[in-house]
Amino acid sequence: MKAWLFYLKFILKGGYTNSFKKLTFAATSWIGKTVSIYFEPGGTPRQTITLGEGVRVGNFSDLTVGPNDALILKDRTTLNTHCKIIGEVTIERYCLLSANIFISSGQHYATRFPSLLIRHQDEKVLGTEEGLRQHSKPVHIEEDVWIGFGVFIKQGITVGRGAVIGANAVVLHDVGPYEIVGGNPAKKIKDRLVFSPPAHIRADIDEHRPYFYRGFDHYGVHRPNPSGAPGMFAFEESTVAIPTTSTGTIQCRGFITGTQPVTVAVSVDGHLIGTYTLQGATFDLNVHLTGQAPVDERINPFSFITFAIPYDKRLFLGFNSIKIV
Repeated sequence: MKAWLFYLKFILKGGYTNSFKKLTFAATSWIGKTVSIYFEPGGTPRQTITLGEGVRVGNFSDLTVGPNDALILKDRTTLNTHCKIIGEVTIERYCLLSANIFISSGQHYATRFPSLLIRHQDEKVLGTEEGLRQHSKPVHIEEDVWIGFGVFIKQGITVGRGAVIGANAVVLHDVGPYEIVGGNPAKKIKDRLVFSPPAHIRADIDEHRPYFYRGFDHYGVHRPNPSGAPGMFAFEESTVAIPTTSTGTIQCRGFITGTQPVTVAVSVDGHLIGTYTLQGATFDLNVHLTGQAPVDERINPFSFITFAIPYDKRLFLGFNSIKIV
């Protein structure tokens, strides 16, 4: 959709924005009636709001970003009516958000300077460098998360892939992958599934799909590819959950749909392992680990291997399996 047509439809539906130039949207993005998209004054070049393919923003919703914040709603994520999203918030692909949800990376202050009027507390705190640094803590909602009606999510929270948050929950702590939580404050009720990545993860096994954690086309598993087997097509950055490891070799088997080589940067738990050039219709990539510091299993009982490719090569490359040997 052309920008002028998108903007015209937005205005005719009663929408408001003070800087259409800082809004990035896809041709299939959809915004409902009377939606507010607001950029706080004094913004840096980083201040943006991005709507991915097939994103839907419900009627009467409000998206607001601070001067140095980026708010991102990735492909096929849906916000229902009266949702309010403020600040440095990333919501990954395939998420479903019900109505009346509040998510913010910032906070208000009531006890720092209790002798002052409540309305003056924020001004006092944010008038200092330290106050500005501590004010915003990013919120990250992973893929395939379902958030119920009236949920509140505080600053700094990460919600793991596949989690479900019950109606009217107040989320004050991180939510693990595939956990179901509810209540005020939100507590774990049960698991949707036991999230425990096997040593050999295969795209042709339904039960292994959750471990293709982020950045894969889960709608295209059975789309034809050069390997002749089911595969997970990768977007520009894709992550697989694997058993916690710091040594050994990770064998990655996959395919390329184009005729040109694809350059891939591979990281494990945030540590860059190397950059590889893949070519041919199919490939076997061996990633040798060099003993980087493992994650703390008490905090995170699995590791992440991440593949980053150029944006123009997204969905050209895919994986059939990931195996630790």
